[in-house]
Amino acid sequence: MANQVNGNAVQLKEEEEPMDTSSVTHTEHYKTLIEAGLPQKVAERLDEIFQTGLVAYVDLDERAIDALREFNEEGALSVLQQFKESDLSHVQNKSAFLCGVMKTYRQREKQGSKVQESTKGPDEAKIKALLERTGYTLDVTTGQRKYGGPPPDSVYSGVQPGIGTECDSYEIRPGKHLGVCISVANNRLFVGSIPKNKTKENILEEFSKVTGLTEGLVDVILYHQPDDKKKNRGFCFLEYEDHKSAAQARRRLMSGKVKVWGNVVTVEWADPVEEPDPEVMAKVNAVAWDGGEIII
Repeated sequence: MANQVNGNAVQLKEEEEPMDTSSVTHTEHYKTLIEAGLPQKVAERLDEIFQTGLVAYVDLDERAIDALREFNEEGALSVLQQFKESDLSHVQNKSAFLCGVMKTYRQREKQGSKVQESTKGPDEAKIKALLERTGYTLDVTTGQRKYGGPPPDSVYSGVQPGIGTECDSYEIRPGKHLGVCISVANNRLFVGSIPKNKTKENILEEFSKVTGLTEGLVDVILYHQPDDKKKNRGFCFLEYEDHKSAAQARRRLMSGKVKVWGNVVTVEWADPVEEPDPEVMAKVNAVAWDGGEIII
């Protein structure tokens, strides 16, 4: 009888103490997380991280959400706690970083070792002091940390390396020559599935509604149909000021979460336009045309 009474008491206690979520403020993405299959506590914890500004919803792709859904509630909360306590100031791909945290958690779990709630990394104060002293930059991505690059002027200044340091056609081994090409950063994106009745101004206005797409955007290149100048060809090119801005916009568009005019657009790197050698062009006095269309 006592057991029955105690059992009823426990049941009544559970019924009388439901989770109170009335005072919790959620972002507009909380419902999407629930619909994606995340447990309520996990969705709330991730939504809290969104509110801190540590990471935005659009920074996480479907792969990260799917991987998080495969964890049990305790494991998912532990992963998010470690992710929240990480220094993401130098992390470019935060979605990949979260996947890396989950992968590490899985590996430790398989090894039978106790997974800690949070694994502290290097001393943040010492890293910042090092960067301030040297003037170098530090980029952190999953699995690698890139420290430095071209040294700043305060560290190195001098004339450009002489011609003797050129590597192109250098015979590094008998009969083996190096080939060196100039690396050109791609700053242009090809975007398809554009409504054909949209103008350049319409495209710029619509894309400006999506956070991160117009940061660094310098031009929208649009081609019209030859028989109807009021219609475009269903695609455009987005020209950015640098490769980093273009890469960030490409990642957002490819996440599948960004819709333009209610549709998911296709995006690829635009094929680089090769500039002809001035010395070669100076010798050209005739151009052959096969009757095809010329875009200027």
